[in-house]
Amino acid sequence: MNNMVVINNLNFKYDNNVIFNNLCLSIEKGKFTTVLGNNGSGKSTFVRLLCGLENSNNCIMIDGTLLCDNTISGIRRKIGVVFENPDNSLISETVLEDMAFPLENLNCSSEYIYSRINEISNYLGIAHLLDRCPRDLSGGEKQLVSLGCALVTGPELLILDEALSMLDGLSKINMLKVLEKIKSDFNVTILNVTHDIEETIYGDDILVISNGNVLLHDKKENVYKQEKVLKDVGFDLPFMVDLSNKLSYYDMLDDIILDMEDMVDLLWK
Repeated sequence: MNNMVVINNLNFKYDNNVIFNNLCLSIEKGKFTTVLGNNGSGKSTFVRLLCGLENSNNCIMIDGTLLCDNTISGIRRKIGVVFENPDNSLISETVLEDMAFPLENLNCSSEYIYSRINEISNYLGIAHLLDRCPRDLSGGEKQLVSLGCALVTGPELLILDEALSMLDGLSKINMLKVLEKIKSDFNVTILNVTHDIEETIYGDDILVISNGNVLLHDKKENVYKQEKVLKDVGFDLPFMVDLSNKLSYYDMLDDIILDMEDMVDLLWK
């Protein structure tokens, strides 16, 4: 199996507060994995470790390369990150300038920079925003621009750190659908780090972190079967999964349906 992320026996603590104790996990290349955990579970520290912002003591490999002082620069070029609050990362006067910034740091030519911005902005449907000031955009538009800034360098690993938590329901669904398309079109490995189990219905796998340990890690359909385990750490099943289970009990469904439109179509037949 070809893995994008491999962690072996990672130990990490802040002062006397142990965050991870012999953490081991692997994330397959090309997968869209939701990293699910409550506040204080270690999710944010997990992201910081993957990005080399905390010392992982040679316990992490990214795309087959050991993350260490000698490799951190090259590994960071493979990673794009979208954070929770886009206002902290969108600091230029125009969207175009924000999207150009990471490419300028890589010393790309002007021709390449504008070609790449044009490609990604058209793909995400934000080309009409390029001359706008980020501060004047809606929350959904800001996160699409932040996603564009992360994608413009062509990352192999895209990490979203609670990036959808400030969006309303429809904006969140639209963003998750965009992420699924990105995974398919660009063959990018995606980690969506969140505390919202409703986000898990998009993507392939779910990795549940609790108290700094991996509690579950499997295909999402298999994780949903572990309802008691999820409830023990404070998670109810996503609405569509719970509804599917209840309808299956009355022999109205044979399997889980995750898309509301598909559910309505089936029930109206």
